Amino acid sequence: MKLLPVSALVVTSLIVACGKQDSAPPAQAKAEAPAAPAPTETKAEPAKTEAPAPAAPAAPTAAAPAAEAGFGDFGTDDPVERPDMPTRGVLSFLPKDGVMNMMDHWAQFDWKFTAKRSGHYLVRLHYRLDHASLGLQFKHGETRLRKQITAAPSGRKTYLGEIFIAEPSPQFFAVYTPSSANSAGFDLLGVDLIPSYEGESSLTQADDGSLTLLAKNATTWSETMRYESKPEKNCLGFWTDPEDFAEWEFQVKKPGRYQVIVSQGCGADNGGSEVAVRVAGQDLKFKVKDTGGFQKWEDVVVGEVEIKQPGIERLVVDPVNKTKSAVLDVQKVVLKPLS
Repeated sequence: MKLLPVSALVVTSLIVACGKQDSAPPAQAKAEAPAAPAPTETKAEPAKTEAPAPAAPAAPTAAAPAAEAGFGDFGTDDPVERPDMPTRGVLSFLPKDGVMNMMDHWAQFDWKFTAKRSGHYLVRLHYRLDHASLGLQFKHGETRLRKQITAAPSGRKTYLGEIFIAEPSPQFFAVYTPSSANSAGFDLLGVDLIPSYEGESSLTQADDGSLTLLAKNATTWSETMRYESKPEKNCLGFWTDPEDFAEWEFQVKKPGRYQVIVSQGCGADNGGSEVAVRVAGQDLKFKVKDTGGFQKWEDVVVGEVEIKQPGIERLVVDPVNKTKSAVLDVQKVVLKPLS
């Protein structure tokens, strides 16, 4: 499971897909679900003939009062969220949005939706449980995420792992629990799919103090903008909605002044949009250049910033407006030390 950044302190309230914030995603680390029997795969319709195996590792020890108050469980691998986590592009599903089916040996909660963009998403479950623990399983395509959830009479949010949506298309996912879940006082309160970065999370400065933020390392808080992985692209593209923004989290070891350089491309007659780069509490703005093609890159020096202290920093590329059909494509952002 991807780990949230060390700068985060408390858990946010239930996220809905709306609004833009000048902040960054949780930084996290991928983990695979343990091997166990699983229900028959169906991409469009839920499996209803074979029981899933919601088996999971032994329940972690946790301080229930702290967890119910919204803090990370002590002794568990549950991440702790930053308080200012953006909400743009988060997909939230309530029980009323799906269908619940009670089988002989398990209960099955099904949701269908149409994804507007591809990308990685963290799966966050919101639940209430009276008894000590309960095993459950989340299924999306070939991906199965299993977890033993612990008692939370007042409700809790917990991360199950990560899924990947390969392309904008109709999607299906399901949550399976034992048929005894009702007697354990289990209530499924909601599921959130939270945008996650595509590449590495541990971004640090090079020996010369420079920092290169590649498109694949960004978290795309977006509804349409996404990371395009094809070799000829390898960029942030489909930036047709100026409300979408990209964000990088990185480690600063050498504070100082930096020149900020954006490698951008823009199709013919699409230039002129204004874009803000935000880092360390400072805003820089630049006009998008028409480069004759969205993957024809030109380095644009957008200004200078000062990072005064070592530690975790975040950089945001956030369109201010859109003058034509799309804002720009971004290949990378470079922070070049000036001293």
